[in-house]
Amino acid sequence: MNAKTALVVGNGRGRKLNILGHDVTVKLSLQETNGEYYVFEVITPPGHGIPPHVHQKEDEIIEVVEGEYGVRLGNEMFQACAGDILHFPRTIPHAFQNVGNTPGKTLWTVIPGENFEQFFEELGALPTDGPPDMELVVAIFARYGMEVLPPEG
Repeated sequence: MNAKTALVVGNGRGRKLNILGHDVTVKLSLQETNGEYYVFEVITPPGHGIPPHVHQKEDEIIEVVEGEYGVRLGNEMFQACAGDILHFPRTIPHAFQNVGNTPGKTLWTVIPGENFEQFFEELGALPTDGPPDMELVVAIFARYGMEVLPPEG
């Protein structure tokens, strides 16, 4: 097992990806964390979000840095704003949407991280010039142990 890398990742630094219309900056990749976790920042345009889904392998911890989000956790709906922490444990359905009028910013930690980097590589390779092909998105989620659920699912 390799040692984790000690480093400081400056504001605005990191690998840039476009994931389903979100600007993602990878802050700590699997290489730096030895696969134990994966850390990234997400800028979400107003009205954008992530569809309801459930993970079988990962827990997610999200800090809302800027903006307002509608959050589904299980069968409950919440509002989250700057300073709030969201905990999406594996096997619990969840979703979020930027419900504000300005781009929102969140900082995500996924534990364990070993599955997520390749998942993001596949999502990031999708065309960005139109709405995502949801059939393909659902297939990518499934390959990594995640199920996209119906909107009210």
